Amino acid sequence: MRPRKGPDIRSKIAALDATLTWESLPELFPRIEEPARWLPVLRRHAELLAAAPVQTTTVRGEEVVARHYAESLEAYRLAGAPQAGLVADVGSGGGFPGLAIAVVAPGVEVHLVEARKKRAELLVELAERLGLSNVTVHGERAEEAGRGRLRDGADLAIARAVAPLPVLLEYLAPLTATGGTIAAVKGSRGEAELMEAEAAIEALNCERTGTEAMRAEVGGRMRVLLFRKRGATPPRYPRRPGMPRKRPIASP
Repeated sequence: MRPRKGPDIRSKIAALDATLTWESLPELFPRIEEPARWLPVLRRHAELLAAAPVQTTTVRGEEVVARHYAESLEAYRLAGAPQAGLVADVGSGGGFPGLAIAVVAPGVEVHLVEARKKRAELLVELAERLGLSNVTVHGERAEEAGRGRLRDGADLAIARAVAPLPVLLEYLAPLTATGGTIAAVKGSRGEAELMEAEAAIEALNCERTGTEAMRAEVGGRMRVLLFRKRGATPPRYPRRPGMPRKRPIASP
């Protein structure tokens, strides 16, 4: 058996997570103004989420700050950190990253799309208890939202850990306005998924604008794949609920 040369990757990640505290967030994100306003709200959100009867995450303890809040704010930063306009977050779960964005950017109209009824109801309650008047919750599937009033309307459409990229683009692109930004938060397989998503990028009238890695201080394990919406969503997309996953858009 070969001797171990040092801590394994999981230990390193856990060590990074443990170094991030709530007080670290204003230092990491100095361009987000008024930390005395938003930091207590994020902490209160964490308390409410931990006490909620609906489980939305398995992350516990000190890791919560890094894995949820720091990563959400970092994704927002890398996506351009809009201070106004409309942001759509698909598959919000407990509110990441969309609800965190709503807290730090009160001038942004944030729409949370969450298909699971209990989680959608929890998001409504969280927004009310945190006093977030800039949040609207859509308790429906992304395919339904993409054919509703959000169609072609978001300045930024974002999602974190929801689906493979070809599927995710069919969720996000129909929600995005022409010229708007699509941000897909992905792990180490993100670059490989780009190759699988070439047909979807073209079919959904998008173009890739880059990949941004999260800073090491935030954990460094995630990256944000960025796209621009070139024009209106073709009429056939999104397809009916379930079809994007069952038959992802592929080259003919």
